[in-house]
Amino acid sequence: MDAQKKPAPPPEAVLIREALKQVRMSGREAARRSGVSDARWRQITTGYQTVSGHHVPVVAPAETLARMAQATQVTADELRKAGRSDAADELERLSTPSPSASVPSQYADDPHISAIAALLATLPPDAQDEVLRRVRRGSQTRDQEDSGPQWHAS
Repeated sequence: MDAQKKPAPPPEAVLIREALKQVRMSGREAARRSGVSDARWRQITTGYQTVSGHHVPVVAPAETLARMAQATQVTADELRKAGRSDAADELERLSTPSPSASVPSQYADDPHISAIAALLATLPPDAQDEVLRRVRRGSQTRDQEDSGPQWHAS
C-alpha cells in the first residue's frame, strides 16, 4: 500500500464527528438514521477513501451531509460556520414540514421514513412518480392478499 499521507478531514467532517460524540451515538446508528452506509459514513467523516492504494479526498454532497447533520443534531448555522452553506440550506429544506403535513402521522419521527423521503427527493420528478407508482401497486397487491380470496360469479 502507498505510504501517501491521508488528507485532513474537511471542517464539516470534524463537525459531524464531534456532534456524534455529543449525542453519544455510534457511527453505525447515525449512518442508519441518515440513510448512509457505514462505509460511506466513515469515508465522509474521515475525509478520504482509499482507491487503488491511494487516499482520495471525499467531500459529501450537500443532501447527504444534511441528512448526517440531522442524525447528529448539527444545526444549519453550524454547517454554515464549517463552510457548507449548501448543506445548511438543504438541512433547512429537510427540516421544514411540507404544507400537506399539517396532521402529524405516527411515522413523523421515523428515521427510515425520513431517509427514504430524502432519497426520493433527490430523484428527478419522473423517477419519483415511477417509485410512487410501484409503491402504490405493491400496497394494492398487499390489500388484496389481506382481504382473502376474491370469488367472482361466472
